[in-house]
Amino acid sequence: MLVEFATGSPISDMKIEIKDSQTNEVIMEKTADANGEVIIQGLVPGNKYLFAPSSIFDDGTGSAAGVAQVVQIEDSTNYVVLETYNVRDHKGANVPIIMQNPMFPHGCEITSLTSVLRFFGERVTKESMERNYLIKEGFKRTNNEWIGPDPAKKYAGNPADIHDGMYAFAPVIEQTAKDYIRKTKTKLKVENMTGASKQQVLDKVKRGIPVITWVTLDLSKPMMKDGWKIKGTEETIRMYRNLHVVVVTGNQKGKVIVMDPLKGYVAYDEDKFFKSFKEMNSQAIVLEK
Repeated sequence: MLVEFATGSPISDMKIEIKDSQTNEVIMEKTADANGEVIIQGLVPGNKYLFAPSSIFDDGTGSAAGVAQVVQIEDSTNYVVLETYNVRDHKGANVPIIMQNPMFPHGCEITSLTSVLRFFGERVTKESMERNYLIKEGFKRTNNEWIGPDPAKKYAGNPADIHDGMYAFAPVIEQTAKDYIRKTKTKLKVENMTGASKQQVLDKVKRGIPVITWVTLDLSKPMMKDGWKIKGTEETIRMYRNLHVVVVTGNQKGKVIVMDPLKGYVAYDEDKFFKSFKEMNSQAIVLEK
C-alpha cells in the first residue's frame, strides 16, 4: 500500500517499480488503485527487492521519483506499506538510486558520490569511481597490530571486502571528487561543508542541491571499538562500527528525504537525522555547477 508519510493517507494512481535489489533489474511495474493498493505476485521468498514508487506525472526524466524501500520477501510477507510523498510538490534533488551492494558492502561513501555525479549528468559507475579515483589504502599486520591509514586522508581498507573494508571521512570524498573533476575537466565544483548547521544543509537541498552526509546506520547511537594504529604514527584510533553515508535530497513536513545506498529512498524524522549528523561531526560534501 502506498501512503503519504506526513499523513498516512493512501496515494492513488501512482506507479511502482519492483527491482531486484542486487542487479537493479526491473522485475515488474504496477499502478496503485484508488485505495493506494497494489497486488503483486511472483516474488521469490528470501530475495530482497527495491520497491520504488514513481508518480504517474513523471515526464520520463526521472524527476518524479518517490521514496523507495528495500523489502526482503518472506513466506509470511503479505502486506507492505510504503511511505512516499507528493512528488509534484517536491522541490528537492532527485538523485538516482544506486545501491552499494553486492559490489561494495562497505562502500557507502563512493556510492553516494557516484549517485550525486550521476545526478549532474556524469556517466560514471561506482565501480569506476572506486577503481580510478577513490583514495584508499589497505591494512597490514605488524607485531600483532593492525596498521592502516588515517580515514581523514584515505579510505581504510577495501570497500569491496566485507571483512577488510572500513570507511573514510569527508576530506577523502572531497579529494576524490576533486580528482575526478580535474581529470575529466567536468564543470563542477566541490565544497566541504563539514561543520554545517542543519539549516545550512537544508538551504542547499531547498535549492535542488543534494548533500552527501555522514550519519549512522538507521540513525542509531554511534558505536565505537578499538581500531587500528595509524600508519607512521603511534596513534591507535577508536573506530566506528556503524558509520554510514547517505545523500540528503529533500525536506518536507518535518521529514528529511535521503538516498540511502543500502535502502534506496528513505524518509527520516528531521530532528533524529540531524542529531545523528551532529554526532558524526557534521560532515558533509556538496557538488554544484
